[in-house]
Amino acid sequence: MTVLVTGGVGYLGSRLIREIPDHPAFSGEEIRILDNLRQPRFNALWDLPSYASYDFVEGDIRDEEVVRATMEDVDTVFHLAAITNAPETFDIPDKTWEVNHEGALTVFEAARDAGVEEFVNAVTCSVYGTTEEKIKEDFECDPESPYGEAKLAAEQEMFERWDGTMGLTGLRLGTVYGWTTGMRFDTVVDKFAYLAATGQPLTVYEGAEDQQRPYLHVQDAVRSMLFAGAELGDGEAYNVVGQNGRLQDVVDAIERHFPGVEIGYTEAEQLNQLSYIVSDEKIRNEGFETCYTIDQGVEELADKFRALV
Repeated sequence: MTVLVTGGVGYLGSRLIREIPDHPAFSGEEIRILDNLRQPRFNALWDLPSYASYDFVEGDIRDEEVVRATMEDVDTVFHLAAITNAPETFDIPDKTWEVNHEGALTVFEAARDAGVEEFVNAVTCSVYGTTEEKIKEDFECDPESPYGEAKLAAEQEMFERWDGTMGLTGLRLGTVYGWTTGMRFDTVVDKFAYLAATGQPLTVYEGAEDQQRPYLHVQDAVRSMLFAGAELGDGEAYNVVGQNGRLQDVVDAIERHFPGVEIGYTEAEQLNQLSYIVSDEKIRNEGFETCYTIDQGVEELADKFRALV
């Protein structure tokens, strides 16, 4: 049988496709990657485990014919393909909706029609919006970007259409950070690490130091997907959080591992700078726990940039 990863050369996907062969629930299965290479991360296909079997399909999740063709012999789908840079989506709201909502539902419907057994949908904690209380999955969502709006709408429609014939899990991931082959630098931890490594000052918005949000190391994100594919599938949403951290916690970790970094403060308002804290009690009660801290993630990034540090 076959495991399909949409967005498989992306930030999360490039690490997931390397971890699947070593998970006992998926060992021996072919790994099919569907990606449109919107971000040309060809390097994500290099040095894949030689003991695993891979198949790459260059295609777009908005192309129903392509999507349905990729579902042949698939028993598990990890749906990661999306436009993920929230600030960017304010400039391309229509395209964001087409990809993150309509494309996602195309993948879901094709999987169900093809008799797929398990469907894991990567969502985001950005569906919640700003709040002062600790959020559980039943909190009334109020996303504040086209990215969050489209991801929430797709997730909710999947749950509404779910009839139990296919396992379905929605993973609401915290702000992901850490190293992968398909790196991205538009999230705060990774971006600050890059700036610090290249001798550029960090810009911190005054008053934002104590704003909190859920952070999640990329390896914990991948671990949660594999856990969901093997253990969940109950048609519910689960928050996945490594730690609810302050922006100052990120800055402190950067200063520890990038000595001499310059920190600058400004009154300008930062787009997408939300403050909220999220509970991951539900998935912990199912047996999944995260392992990595912000400090460990920054240390890992500093090691990758070690020639510059």
